[in-house]
Amino acid sequence: MHDFTTFIFESQPEPTIQLTLQSTDVENQATQVGLIDEIDRLFTQEKSLTSVAVSASDPKTWSYLAQQLPLFDQTLTREAFYQSGYHWHKHTPSANFPLQRVQSDSRYRSHPLRPNKPTGEVYKRTDLDAELDVSFRLLDITQDMPMFTRWMNDPRVAHFWEQAWSEEKLTKFAQERLNDPHILPLIGEFNGQPFGYVEAYWVCEDRLSPYYDVQDFDRGIHLLVGEQAFRGPRFFNAWMRAMSHYLFIDDNRTQRIVLEPRSDNERLFNRILPLGYTKCFEFNFPHKRSALLMLQREAFFKEQW
Repeated sequence: MHDFTTFIFESQPEPTIQLTLQSTDVENQATQVGLIDEIDRLFTQEKSLTSVAVSASDPKTWSYLAQQLPLFDQTLTREAFYQSGYHWHKHTPSANFPLQRVQSDSRYRSHPLRPNKPTGEVYKRTDLDAELDVSFRLLDITQDMPMFTRWMNDPRVAHFWEQAWSEEKLTKFAQERLNDPHILPLIGEFNGQPFGYVEAYWVCEDRLSPYYDVQDFDRGIHLLVGEQAFRGPRFFNAWMRAMSHYLFIDDNRTQRIVLEPRSDNERLFNRILPLGYTKCFEFNFPHKRSALLMLQREAFFKEQW
């Protein structure tokens, strides 16, 4: 299996932890996962920690570390570590797809051709602060529609989504989302239990794009929590941070994530602004008064871990 040795020492101007990998079985999957989880645990427990000094017991192990971790002069920074996908990201990153410009809708600007949608689980990570496994998977028409219909008909959800429809009509809506290249409809889960629905979308080819200075790889989020048991700050912080993390590590060209909730959704504002999102301005969609919320990549990785 794996064996890690860590010790803390004071360095100036910032604290550093040294992590030594002693295992010689560096090709073992459990060793690779264990290494990432150990570094994740260190950064979570030591909130003021900005970097990890990495060493190894032999040249083979060091070669492995140099390939697996974004090291600079044997140092791994917190910011660099969390911008890598590791075993948290479950499919081929969007960044790997060749850049080809297209114009899919004459109403909006041209945009990069988007990769095919992933299948199944797209992201999973243990949030050590919340002590929960947080994961997202593609919505499944064959199994999720009764649950999705119940969520959409919850008065609390319907107040903002205004889609308290029949299962038949919502199935058509969900299928349209699955067929749309710019939308990724996801079910969020805590410890394998579904809690809500998230639409991640590319903003360039979305109705939001004319309302601000959109960039090619901006991502947007529509969201709802359908299960009462998973409402509250502990759960919201865990899944919102996880979704933001997923979108940023899916494509390193994504510098911004945006939301356009109703301008009177004060509950959302109170919870999301402490997670690094800022309220830019309010504007009028044809169907609602909205607020543009934005999270910058640099702010997220510098301040939210």
